Amino acid sequence: MRRVLVGLIAAFSLSVPAAADPGQEFAEWAGELRVEAMSRANIAAGAPAAPALPLDVEDPFYFEMEAFVTDALRLSRLVADNDGPQDLQCIFRGMSNDAAARLEALNAAERRSDQARTYRAIANLMRDAMQIAPAVDEEVMTETGLPECRAGGG
Repeated sequence: MRRVLVGLIAAFSLSVPAAADPGQEFAEWAGELRVEAMSRANIAAGAPAAPALPLDVEDPFYFEMEAFVTDALRLSRLVADNDGPQDLQCIFRGMSNDAAARLEALNAAERRSDQARTYRAIANLMRDAMQIAPAVDEEVMTETGLPECRAGGG
């Protein structure tokens, strides 16, 4: 089921016309996800010793996180297609990988305290996305000369 959803998300992302300011739209969306992640972190922290509640694939947050994974890769490709900085491409691939890992960590958590930490980490990732994504919209992106992604950058 998960692979089907990812495939549908990817197909939908490719079929939607490109936004005028994709970085800004991504940043705004990341802000919405950040608010939701913080809210969920606070709820989970309220019962730290309780067993974790895995996300259901029908949970809107699960779906949004899967879409974030795909759209971060799309932004990386957009930067590459416009001969943008290699490090910016790597940052978005890293965000995609990080979001996927955090989603898995939410479902692998044993206690709600573990989930609270993971939700906070997601909120921090979304904060970073809010700050970095608008760089995609810059009119002129110059090549930085970095030959490949640095370790941990995706």
